[in-house]
Amino acid sequence: MTPLWWAAAALIAPVAPAAPAEAPALAAWHGSWTGEGQAFGKPATATLNIAPGEGGATALTYRLTIAGEPPTTYSADATYAFDAKGRLRGTWADSYGRKRAIAGGVDGRTWWTHWGSADVEIGRSTYKLESDGSLRVSDSVLQPDGSWRVFAMLHYRRSIG
Repeated sequence: MTPLWWAAAALIAPVAPAAPAEAPALAAWHGSWTGEGQAFGKPATATLNIAPGEGGATALTYRLTIAGEPPTTYSADATYAFDAKGRLRGTWADSYGRKRAIAGGVDGRTWWTHWGSADVEIGRSTYKLESDGSLRVSDSVLQPDGSWRVFAMLHYRRSIG
């Protein structure tokens, strides 16, 4: 039989603190990506360069070409960082002179963002890492009835070299 003092000691023995939860990060998405798919109902190609930025942020450079005569080109640069509560915040500036605030997060292999404002438009972008190592990016805009209309869907592969 175990002495009572040993049982009491076991109950008041210090417990090792739980390991802190891993801070969210976008490192899994870092790299150079080349994609193709549809944008605004037309064939499109794009590149994404996602890399470490200043102060632990992530920098994204996006270049899109939409088929047509002449082809439409669009580009944007964004910066993303997690705040102390693990929320993703950032800014998106595009080739049309628009600048948008971004809020979002990471859930497993999905990185999502909401952008824009109710007085102009509200959108969302979803960056999903697929099991084959590819990246599927979907861009949508909020409709007056509360539904989301996808306006671009591209499938990316990491560029080599």
